[in-house]
Amino acid sequence: MAIESAPQLVKILAKELQRSGTKPHKFAEITGVGEDRLELLQNGAWQDLTIREIVAISENLDIDLNDL
Repeated sequence: MAIESAPQLVKILAKELQRSGTKPHKFAEITGVGEDRLELLQNGAWQDLTIREIVAISENLDIDLNDL
């Protein structure tokens, strides 16, 4: 599946985060991304996330960005 835009990537990450069932507090601890920043992901505010945050979230959801 080819990712055509940043919003599409963030939507995929948000769905995977929800599907993983990991509590936001625990996921924040694992990734180093604050809970308030994870809320941006859930709310679709992708423009406010940094590349580092997107990569940390992707890696911890076992999503290889090269496969997308």
